[in-house]
Amino acid sequence: MSDSSKRMANPSDLEHLAKLFDGRGNLKDKLDEAFTRASRLGVQDKLAALKPLRSWTGETATDLRRRAAILRAEKGDPKAAALYAGFRPEELNGLTLPPDAMLIANASIASGDKFDAAWLEREPGETYQDWLQRIPGDAVAKVSGNEDFGEVVGDYIEITALASTVPGAFKMATLGTLSLIKRFKHGDFLKAPGTTLAQILKGRPPSLLPARIARLGAQIGRSTPPVVLDVLTGSDRLAQLHGGRLHAWEANLLKVGNNVGNSSRAAGASRLGALRSGTGAALRTAGWWRAAGIGGSAVATGVGAFDLVQEGNPADAFKRDKLGYVSKVSGVAFNASLTAAMVAPNPVTIGAAVVTGAVYGGVTLWQNREKIKEFPGKIADAGAWAGKKAAEGAGKLADGAKKLGSALNPFD
Repeated sequence: MSDSSKRMANPSDLEHLAKLFDGRGNLKDKLDEAFTRASRLGVQDKLAALKPLRSWTGETATDLRRRAAILRAEKGDPKAAALYAGFRPEELNGLTLPPDAMLIANASIASGDKFDAAWLEREPGETYQDWLQRIPGDAVAKVSGNEDFGEVVGDYIEITALASTVPGAFKMATLGTLSLIKRFKHGDFLKAPGTTLAQILKGRPPSLLPARIARLGAQIGRSTPPVVLDVLTGSDRLAQLHGGRLHAWEANLLKVGNNVGNSSRAAGASRLGALRSGTGAALRTAGWWRAAGIGGSAVATGVGAFDLVQEGNPADAFKRDKLGYVSKVSGVAFNASLTAAMVAPNPVTIGAAVVTGAVYGGVTLWQNREKIKEFPGKIADAGAWAGKKAAEGAGKLADGAKKLGSALNPFD
């Protein structure tokens, strides 16, 4: 199929044709089933002529999907690069595609006849999140022509990601441990993670917070209208009435929602009405900040779990990258336990978040120890390369200026 013919095709038709080759219950599955049956009957040699067809179906389906992705890239479809890489449409449902990464990836695909886009292809065992993390660095390497420069960018992205997640895991492990000690030693109620700002604004700051910041926060809270403050930080009144706790950040949202729902049912409300009442009460008790934290942590859990599914068989994934796989599993467990702790703070959920946070942070740092250690040296090397290129560019610019001046000077 030539470039012109590719551009006349319908990408949906190509994808549908690919599905007929390797989709569930289609040609590839039927061929596999035929060979399996022939093997059981001891007549597999009778199908020898069909053996090349098994690999041909997979290769042809992959080629058709890549051609469809090229067409989608030319039309500005943000999923085109991921589809070209080898991810299926169903794997991308509900996922956010970063525009910066997709822009250069899609541009590479759309100009496939001028630019080798093989670097975009999904590597064996590579998940969607791994792929997203890899392609910006690879793109820089391709554009600059310097593999080390691209490696620096890739390492920077990974280290930045670590800086945004690992400290949070260690913080949860440390503060969670302290809160558990207070709970069992003094009988203090546990507080939901992510509610520190609410505590400060309502004049109940954590003991480790500097006094000056605590006073300033309490002053801001007093000057904020009570209705607005409750919307942001949660309703203490609902926590007291339906959760048996003095402050919103101590309340179990499931208990609040269940109690309000049961009261509504007793008053004659339908099940749907009771569910709405219970959910509304739980959200008002949580406040906007806590509810947003729960939502974000739940999404992170879902994305991480999806990433693990893409790894395939757990035993095989562990063999490929032991520390990497343990880091991903512990990351999912940490986000799940953190979500549970934000919804229902109790010794079990807080304890789970403490343990999984410590494991996730420790394993992830150990996994990336060499990368972190070598990063400053890589930056220096990349800087030297960039300086050399800049000097070369300046020299070429000076030579060009001399030539232009000579051309314009009638006395030269």
